[in-house]
Amino acid sequence: MSEDFACLPLLTTDCLPGPQCAALCAHLHTYLSFYAPPTSPTDDEVAVGDILAYVTKVACEFRNQRYDDNNASPLYVRIQVGQASCSALSDSGASRNFMSQAFMQMAGLGAQVRRKANPTTIKLADGRTQQLIDLYIEAVPVYFTPHACEQVTFNILDTDFDIILGMPWLASADHTVNFHRRTLSVRNAFGAEVACTIPLPHPLIRCQVVTAKSFRATCAYEQPEEIDLCFLRTVAVADSSPTDLSSDPRVVRLLDEFADIFESPTGVVPDRPISHEIILEACVVPPKGCIYPMSEEELEVLRAQLDDLLAKGWIRPSGSPYGAPVLFVRKKNKDLRLCIDYHKLNAQTVKNAGPLPRIDDLLGRREVFF
Repeated sequence: MSEDFACLPLLTTDCLPGPQCAALCAHLHTYLSFYAPPTSPTDDEVAVGDILAYVTKVACEFRNQRYDDNNASPLYVRIQVGQASCSALSDSGASRNFMSQAFMQMAGLGAQVRRKANPTTIKLADGRTQQLIDLYIEAVPVYFTPHACEQVTFNILDTDFDIILGMPWLASADHTVNFHRRTLSVRNAFGAEVACTIPLPHPLIRCQVVTAKSFRATCAYEQPEEIDLCFLRTVAVADSSPTDLSSDPRVVRLLDEFADIFESPTGVVPDRPISHEIILEACVVPPKGCIYPMSEEELEVLRAQLDDLLAKGWIRPSGSPYGAPVLFVRKKNKDLRLCIDYHKLNAQTVKNAGPLPRIDDLLGRREVFF
């Protein structure tokens, strides 16, 4: 650069002759093309006689340049810290790792905050604001996956981001970053790389149902700068009293749509490794008794249930000398529940002699199992 301009005689005035001005503008254009947006010299630029005006014009283009194709969104990582989780910003331009004051309190890390002996003054991304950092948290366990945990030191910073992972964390050999594919991987406890970046949201507008309480909590926590549009609709609270859902049209439509899933099984239960057996006392006579009287409604319900159980193959006609009467009990929803009275049969069966298991033994086995 210096050699190219050394051959041009410099004048004491601000203006150059036409040929020298054109040559100098061409050299300036070649040099500035490495730093400013490429612009082709036009006839007006070459013909200008004031070299300072041309340099001012190029400098203005350099300051106001815009990279339209550089609209990539930030790279976020989902992490768990203490009692809270958040989307951490991975920032290669940050010289330290930062945690906001609000997230520090939400994660329950207030007792681990320490004060620096020598506070640090930093310059933020806007280039103007400076903050004095005197608080930090050392060796905080950060979980990227259930088996990927790292000890990270954070400076407490008043920022809109919950956590900023800067170069001290990104520079580790255990972290693989691919900005082209927008992926960031960490190594878990088994030495395998695990992707932990949050995928980009779908460009379509997401719609989800929220309550007024959760909406107020979200606005209070995230504090959005603006909300373009918000629909509020009052939803009637459903009656919590027990009802028969079988008559609900929504349940009926759901059962009809997935009839192959909710259809009741038919036939007898397949053979199991353990067979059930009722042991009777010696020299007992099968009990006999009369049936209980039933109303016409109960007889209709009994016939309907017997036909249904016979059709499913769960019961069959039997000529056994043992039998038990049936009766109905009215449920809370006024329906009838079929009951079988086995009192006389139970009086002739041999009771199990084994003791009941101890509750503390059962609880101990459960702890060992889990």
